Amino acid sequence: MAEWPDVARLKRALGLTSDEANQEADLQAALDAATEQVQLDTGTATPTPSASLSQAALVLAVMVMKAPDAPYGIAGVFDQSAVKIAADHPTYQRLIAGQRSRFPIA
Repeated sequence: MAEWPDVARLKRALGLTSDEANQEADLQAALDAATEQVQLDTGTATPTPSASLSQAALVLAVMVMKAPDAPYGIAGVFDQSAVKIAADHPTYQRLIAGQRSRFPIA
């Protein structure tokens, strides 16, 4: 089994090298929110996640940290189009697929 991602792993994923206290607090908050969301999305509260759930939390934490850099969900504008950040990130969705322990009832 894997472990939930930590601040050092998130910093590597974001390409950060600074050790500022404010940055550490923001990164930890993003990780906490991402881990909580993965647990809510899958209906699990396990302290030891699968490798997929651990990676899903990391993907989500990166998205949380990068979101302010993409106003209105637009990550970049090119000559004829814009790159929009997906609301339902496909990598995140694939990583949590088959990991749900409870399902919503419509």
